[in-house]
Amino acid sequence: MDILEALKQINIEGKKAEVYLSCLESGGSTAYLIAKKTGIKRPTVYDLVDQLMQEGLLYKSIEHGAKHFSPADPEKLLKLIREKEATIKAIIPDLQKIYHSPKSKPAIRYFNGREGIKEMYEDSLRTLKSGDTILVYVGEDGLSDLPNYVSDYVERRVASGIKVRGIFKRAKETMDYMVHNDEQLREAVILDQKYFPLDNEINIYANKVAIASYGQEMFGMLIESEEITNSQRAIFELAWLGAQSIN
Repeated sequence: MDILEALKQINIEGKKAEVYLSCLESGGSTAYLIAKKTGIKRPTVYDLVDQLMQEGLLYKSIEHGAKHFSPADPEKLLKLIREKEATIKAIIPDLQKIYHSPKSKPAIRYFNGREGIKEMYEDSLRTLKSGDTILVYVGEDGLSDLPNYVSDYVERRVASGIKVRGIFKRAKETMDYMVHNDEQLREAVILDQKYFPLDNEINIYANKVAIASYGQEMFGMLIESEEITNSQRAIFELAWLGAQSIN
């Protein structure tokens, strides 16, 4: 990756990057020489030098009565990134509380294509903890469309101790899958097409309802709403009782 492009990723860009690289290349310089080398006006150079000093990337000394600006070891960049990462990690719990707090309106997100649906499924692993359960309706599932991903997802779900209880439409792939119900923390009822003409998949967990369509246009929709989720959970329990009586 180009140096300027890499520096841009950590918010050192444009004229600020030019000043920083000028000091690195020269081993240190005055504002006059930095301005002459970069073509940046001297007042702007002073402003940018001040920013770089505040970040610990430059330091100032006096040589022959003139201010001289020298670069810190570039390893300082890694230290800055680690400090920012630590700061962000410290506030993640508070941000999560805000993110998961009750909303006056349902939050709805859409996911397109295979990669989008994978990202939607990942939300359940991020949201749930060991002992939690996902309630599912599975008509046309991802076993045929996303076989490798589904296997990996199930493995990580089981490792996290997250259970599944669901109603599945009978299909060869599904029946092969159900052989591993106990070890994959799954409780299932299998129904024939005539009783269960569902052509998508619905997952209900926490305060969310995820809907995946594996038709010609693969897409997913994730609804975050306590009220909607509670209603869907109640409907599922009725469907579960009915499915057991049919089965």
